[in-house]
Amino acid sequence: MTSSGREVPEAPGAWPLLGHIVPVLRRPLEFLPSLARHGDVVKVRFGRFPVYVVTDPDATRDVLVPGDLAYKRGLCFEKLEPGLGKGIATASGAEHHRLRRLLQPVFSRERIIEYASIMRTAAEETAQSWHDGGHIEADEVMNDLALTALTRSLFKFTVNPDTADAIKHGMRLLTHSLLKRIVLPAAWERVPTPGNLRFNRAMARMNRAIEETITVYRESGEDRGDVLSALLSVSDDNGKGLTDQEVHAQVMTLALTGVEAPGATLGWVMYEMGRNREVAERVNAELDTVLGGRPPTYDDLANLPYLGRVIDEVLRLRTPMLFSRRTLREVRAGNSVIPADAELIYSPFLLHHDARWFPDPARFDPDRWLPENAKRIPKGAYIPFAAGAFQCIGKLFATTELTMVTATICARWRMQLEPGADVREVASALIRPSQLPMTVHRREVSAA
Repeated sequence: MTSSGREVPEAPGAWPLLGHIVPVLRRPLEFLPSLARHGDVVKVRFGRFPVYVVTDPDATRDVLVPGDLAYKRGLCFEKLEPGLGKGIATASGAEHHRLRRLLQPVFSRERIIEYASIMRTAAEETAQSWHDGGHIEADEVMNDLALTALTRSLFKFTVNPDTADAIKHGMRLLTHSLLKRIVLPAAWERVPTPGNLRFNRAMARMNRAIEETITVYRESGEDRGDVLSALLSVSDDNGKGLTDQEVHAQVMTLALTGVEAPGATLGWVMYEMGRNREVAERVNAELDTVLGGRPPTYDDLANLPYLGRVIDEVLRLRTPMLFSRRTLREVRAGNSVIPADAELIYSPFLLHHDARWFPDPARFDPDRWLPENAKRIPKGAYIPFAAGAFQCIGKLFATTELTMVTATICARWRMQLEPGADVREVASALIRPSQLPMTVHRREVSAA
C-alpha cells in the first residue's frame, strides 16, 4: 500500500503531558461522539502515546473486514490479558482462528436451546420473590439475575455460592476499572494503591474458584449440559482439546462478557419500558399474543419482533465504549492511512450516537429497526458485538439471554420507574445506570 491519503487530524483539547486522558476519563460520553466532527479517523493522545480513533462506518468496516490479516488485538485486550489469560478475547492470528473453530460447538443452536431454559428459570425465580407494588433496585436485580443465568449456564447447578460471589466481585471490579486501565500507563497498575491491591486480590480469588471447578469437572468426566462441559469436550481434527489454562481463559472471558454487560442491558430495557408506557404496552401485547400466558421457549423468541427492536435500540444507546486493534502493517481506513504498529480504537458508542445514521440519536425509538428504516443504516454503523473476524462469538448467547429474560419477566410483570428517580449514565467498559429504583406491578394476560 502506498502512503498517499489524508493526513490524520489531532483532536482539540489535549492537556500538556496528559494529552486527552482528562476528557476521556472525565466526560467520555461527550468527548467520544465529538470526534466525528474532525474526520473519519482522528488522532488522540494518552500521554504522549498516539491513538487513532475511527469515527465513520465505512472506515470502521475497513478496519473490521480484514480482521487479523492486518490487525492484532490492541491495548484494550492487552490490559485484559493479565486478568483473563490467553483466551479467545485476547488471542490474535492463527491462535485466534484455532480457538474460534474449537469454541463453535459451545455456542451451537442445540447448546443455546439448553442455555435458554436455564436463563428462563433464573428469570422466573427472580420474579417469584417480588410482590405486587413492591420496590426493587432493578440495576442490582438484573445484574444478580445475569450472574445466576451465567453461572448456571457455565456450571449448571453445581456452583457454590463462594464461586458465584468470586466471579461477580472480580468481574465487577474488572469492568468498572477497564477504561481507566486503558488510558493510564501500565506502570500505574503496579503502584500499590488500595484500588490496585483490591483488584489483585479479587482476581486471585476468582482464579482459584474457577481452577477448583475445572478440576472437579475434569475428574468426573460427566457432560452436565453446560458451558464448562462443552469446553472440556471440544477437540480439533487431531483430537487435541483445550488445556486447563485455555478452558480457564474461556470461562474468564464468558464471565467478563456475561455478567456486567447483560445485567446493565437488561436494566436499561426495564428502564425504557418503565418510563415509556407505549413501548411497554406494545411489548406486552406481543407477549400476550405469542405466549398466551405460558412461559416462553427458545422457538418463541423469533416471533417477538417488537421486543427484538426494543433490545436493538437499547444496545444502540447503551453500548460498549470502545474496542482496540493494533496495525500489523500500514492500512487504509476511509480516506486516511494509518501506519504500521499503531494503536487504533473504534467506538460503538460513538458510531451509535452519530446523527448522520441515527437522527435525534439520544431519543429511544425501537421503530428505527423496522426493516424499511434499518436498511438505510450503513453497514458498520451498528456494531454492539463488534464485527468481522473478531465479532463476539457469544452474540447468540447474549441476544438469547436478553430476549428470554425480558419476555419471561414482562409476560407477568409491569415495571414502573419511581417518580423523581435520578438515573444517570455511568461510563466504564460499557454504559451502566447509576441506579434504577422501580416499582413492580403484577399484570394479567390480555385476551388475544
